Amino acid sequence: MKKAFLKLIAFGLIVSSAASCIKKVNDWPVDPSHARLFTPLTFALSKANATSVELSYTQSISTTKYVFEFSKDSLQFKNIVKTVEILADTLTPFAPSTTPTQVLYHTTFDNLDGTTGYSVRMKCVDTTTGLESNYSELYFQTLAEQLFTGSEIGIDHIKVNWTPTDSVTNITVYSDSTSDQLQQITLTNADKQAGSLDITGLSAGTNYKIIIYKNAVVRGTLVVKTTGLKGAVIIPVNPEDSIPALIANAIAQGTTNITLLFKGGQTYNLGTLILPKGLSNISFTGENSVDGKDGLPATVNISEARLTDAIFGKMIFENLILVGGTSNYLINIATDNVQVDEYNFVNCIISNYRSVTRVQNKLVKLGQININNSILHNIGGYGIVNIGGPSITLDSIKLVNNTIINSSTQIMDVRTTVKTIAVNNNTIYNQSVALNQFILFDQAAHEPITFQGANNIIAGTNNGAQMKAFSLTYAGSFASSYRTNEMTMSQDFPSITIFNGPATAIFADPENGDFTLKSGSGFGGIGTAGDPRWWQ
Repeated sequence: MKKAFLKLIAFGLIVSSAASCIKKVNDWPVDPSHARLFTPLTFALSKANATSVELSYTQSISTTKYVFEFSKDSLQFKNIVKTVEILADTLTPFAPSTTPTQVLYHTTFDNLDGTTGYSVRMKCVDTTTGLESNYSELYFQTLAEQLFTGSEIGIDHIKVNWTPTDSVTNITVYSDSTSDQLQQITLTNADKQAGSLDITGLSAGTNYKIIIYKNAVVRGTLVVKTTGLKGAVIIPVNPEDSIPALIANAIAQGTTNITLLFKGGQTYNLGTLILPKGLSNISFTGENSVDGKDGLPATVNISEARLTDAIFGKMIFENLILVGGTSNYLINIATDNVQVDEYNFVNCIISNYRSVTRVQNKLVKLGQININNSILHNIGGYGIVNIGGPSITLDSIKLVNNTIINSSTQIMDVRTTVKTIAVNNNTIYNQSVALNQFILFDQAAHEPITFQGANNIIAGTNNGAQMKAFSLTYAGSFASSYRTNEMTMSQDFPSITIFNGPATAIFADPENGDFTLKSGSGFGGIGTAGDPRWWQ
């Protein structure tokens, strides 16, 4: 019994001694240099914009503030250009979680430079204990900024507009074709406050790249083309002038490329204009009476512009109000063996024609028919473009960035195979008259080789009449285009999106010609669909 008792005591001492040893072995002191907060599980780029970035990160336990440091280098952080501290108790979770380390935050940081590489690092801080985490780091590139809000283009000048700010220093003008620097203009305080500058001394019909800077940082870029024909003789036109006589006199002096310059705010009655023989290219170009919203274009009442030459280059109408009679065709080719490179209608208001461009079924070779950035209304019967038969050869028809109001019968009538037909970013409103079909093809063999129908808005009741997208069953896609549900279709536009509402739900005042897109309408094409002039 005594031996057993002694064994029990000895065992207890051994256990006690062992426990004592274990306790001492694991009772390590903490090295203050390694006492820190945990870095977040997630630190990532959510979205980079032109002058801002959205960062995504998860919560770190015991953190009272997050510190973000930005540097314009690649993860070197040699020159911190921006520091932002955010208190943890001011953050709202982007994605809550019952697990504290998985609570996700999104934070946007503004006032960055566009087209610039940034490194950003974040650390977590407990201001009570002074503990910090290691840095989390990433690199991102901001997008190109577009500070410019528009431009007003003339034959020898371009007025550029931007959001007024002190954070700009100069504007540089480059040749778009060669990238050579042509002008560098230091912006005055008055320029900055006005948010505009009139750049003068430019050449007609020439593409320019215009960049606005804050020191070396690009804040906006425009590529624009002055009006008129490049290298052409510019002839100012008064309302009482005889245009055939002006042209004939220029041809007699050896000039075959002419820009006719029409004065803003004036009305010109031209009737049927027969152009003298000997021309190569011509532009009918208008200049507004003054710059800005109060500037008035020239109004040209013209029944038809008729060529005499069988072979011709470009005919351009730009920055004009063109008015016809309801039985008129502005362009009407009715003879054989005619060849024209281009018909261009740019930034015009065109009304009251049976057709803007009609080509009868003759031996005719055409390059391009382009209608761009224009407003057309009351074009009826034959279609805005009417290509009358298989004897015609035509490379392309392009209707882009236009507003088309109350056209009748069809937008196009095409009876030959065209290589490319593009109908993109147009606002088309038919309310008081009816379209039978959007595009008429007389037979399947005359469907285009390539068709584009992107980013259009087609709206209105079509005067209560049913409409077809195409006269034939044709698969030309209108993907990314929209149609209001008030229009009754007997054959719908392939792949179009139906907006569940009428035109008045998406446009500010369509009956009075205001097609500004309403915000908050639920319309999915804001900023992408329709004529860009109506984007807010």
